[in-house]
Amino acid sequence: MNGSLYLIGCGPGDADLLTIKALKTIQKLDVALIDHLLTQEIIDLIPTSTKVVFVGKEKGAHSSTQDEINIIIASYALQGLRVGRLKCGDPYIFGRGTEEAIYAMERNIHTEVIPGISSALSGPLSAGIAPTARGYATGMSVVSAHLAGDRVNLGWIPLLGMPSHTTILLMGLSRAEQITTEALQQGINPSMSVAIVSNATSANQSTIITTLNDLASAAKKAPKPAIMIFGDVVALESKLPKYIHEIKETTHDIANAG
Repeated sequence: MNGSLYLIGCGPGDADLLTIKALKTIQKLDVALIDHLLTQEIIDLIPTSTKVVFVGKEKGAHSSTQDEINIIIASYALQGLRVGRLKCGDPYIFGRGTEEAIYAMERNIHTEVIPGISSALSGPLSAGIAPTARGYATGMSVVSAHLAGDRVNLGWIPLLGMPSHTTILLMGLSRAEQITTEALQQGINPSMSVAIVSNATSANQSTIITTLNDLASAAKKAPKPAIMIFGDVVALESKLPKYIHEIKETTHDIANAG
């Protein structure tokens, strides 16, 4: 009998932001597949009886290709095991979760997807920025700077010219110079406000407020992982509260609470 695959959205990093369902599912896994972005406090929630397999896909140092990850998932699930793919953010927001789900279902592996809080939403909030707010922005877009094959994505640049609009960019830190050059060539206002939020919701979260014109130099100072927020809403950073990461004596207390 085939086992099960659980694509678990683990949120932006703070274990307190896991959903109850995500936590319950992590606690029942036979095998947990993790990557380099998963925070230690979430890794600490994995039971000691669970086999942990690292399948990181860090830029410039890929330990596993996506095809290899798919094969690993199937190899364990087809043994009848409960396999969890612990993914930062939400499995379907630039997380390759779609590919993994399709691969598993084509092999008759029972698959469940558990939503998580994407850094595209939690990142701005944690820095005191509301992506949509009356008088600032009536809409928002979430885009990625990367395409398959490590190609840069600049097709979203025209969004920066839309009035009353916020653009949230994921995986764009290393592409800041190309983004700036293309945006200026397309006539985007060089004084447009940009926020770079690193390690959102974690204890070492940091924010850099800059402009499009100075984005390339500011990006070199920002720790990874980071998101970028473009638009008038960046002005809210000085007016709204920031997310508070509570220091935990031991993350296992979360799993055992109650």
